[in-house]
This record gives sequence, structure tokens and C-alpha cells, in this order.
Amino acid sequence: MPKFPPNERIGRLFVHEEVYQRLRQWIIEGQLPPDTRLRDKELAETFGVSRTPIRESLLRLEQEGLVVTHPNRSTVVSAFDWPGVVRRYPLIWTLERYAVTAVSADVWAPDILQELAEHNRALNEAVIHQDAVAATRADEAFHVTLVAAAQNPELQMILSELKTPLTRVEIAYFHQILSKRSVGEHTQILEGLQSHNMDQAAYAVENNWRQSLARIQQIIADHRTDGTVQPPEDHPSPQHHPRRMTREH
Repeated sequence: MPKFPPNERIGRLFVHEEVYQRLRQWIIEGQLPPDTRLRDKELAETFGVSRTPIRESLLRLEQEGLVVTHPNRSTVVSAFDWPGVVRRYPLIWTLERYAVTAVSADVWAPDILQELAEHNRALNEAVIHQDAVAATRADEAFHVTLVAAAQNPELQMILSELKTPLTRVEIAYFHQILSKRSVGEHTQILEGLQSHNMDQAAYAVENNWRQSLARIQQIIADHRTDGTVQPPEDHPSPQHHPRRMTREH
């Protein structure tokens, strides 16, 4: 039986949602790498629940593209969809530019700017300590705060869904994607907001995502030319990496 990440038993009240959220986190943060088998019986034993919430969670994860079920075979964690990742970047920077420019300059009050600065400092600290998961969370928090200022829940939901595959890649390829360069790009966004120069801020937002895309494309070019690379064997693991589960062969 494969070894799952350390886990506490699920409470009865929100069992379906908790199973889904934990599995989703394990996949996104790299604790369950691509091709890891996900057997509902073993997962049910791990969580201390019946198979029903496991199957429902796996179905939701499949709809998100995080797992795939092969005919007459077990469900596995999906491989990185590199072409799909690349296609999402222009959508993201277009929507984030809109989030920045759709509100008046006075929306960017000192408390929001301070929160953005704190997230960027957290990113810088995580980069210094080579903590892939913490760096990705800080980067995500920075952009979530940025978009939240537009007070558009539909926009927030769309962006959250678009970014899920990117988060997996950012953690797996932490050293190549999130670095001091990302911190500097965020600083440029902050400078535009602080000076109430929305054109500068919007340009800096787009540039941040364009530079990230360029780093992704370099990773693809370095490993394969068909756009369907897999992580190299020595890619940095997230901190607190669990014991590996079995993989599909």
C-alpha cells in the first residue's frame, strides 16, 4: 500500500469538502507528483471515510484537470499540460491589467499597499530560504490582493481557476520561475500604485506575467521541443515533502 502524506482524520460535518481540499492541495503543492496512482480504497482508509466522498472528490479534481482516469485502470495525478499553461498567461495578464485599471487611483489606499508590500517581503524571504511552497503562496497572495481591490468576485473566480495549473508548475520549477526577479517585478507594480500611475502599474502587471511566461518557455525549450516536458529528476521538492506513493507504469 502506498504511503500518503501525513494526515488527520476528517471530521463528519464537512467531509466531502475537506477530502477534496486536502487532495487538491497535495497535488498542487507537489506532494502527489504526476502519475501517482489514487486508489479510492486506500484514500478512504487514509482519511477514515467511506469511498463516496473520495470518488466525488476525484471527479471534481478530474474536472479541474488535476487527475485523469484511464479506462479500466486507476485514477492518476495528471501530467503538466504545458501547452495549456502557456495559453493561460495572456488571459491572466489581460484580466489583471483590467483589475488594476478598472478602479480609481484612490482605491489603492495605504492599507492595501501595505498588504501588497508584506506579501512581497514574504516572497523575498521564501526565495532566500529556498521554500518553494511558501514562495508560491506569497506570490499568489500578492496577486489575489491586487485583484481583490477591483471588488469583482466573478473576475476573482475566473483568475483563480486559470492559475491552478500555473501554481503546480511554479512549485515544481521554483528555481527557474520564482526568484529575486519576481520580487523586483512586484516592486515595480507597487511603485506604480503608490504614485497613482495606473498606466505604469498596469504595464508592470503585464510585464510580471510576460516574464514568468518567458521563464516557462525557457524550461520547455531546455527539456524538449514538443511542449510536453516533465520535471527533471533533480527538480527542487517542496518543504515537508511526503513519502512517495506508487506511480503508474
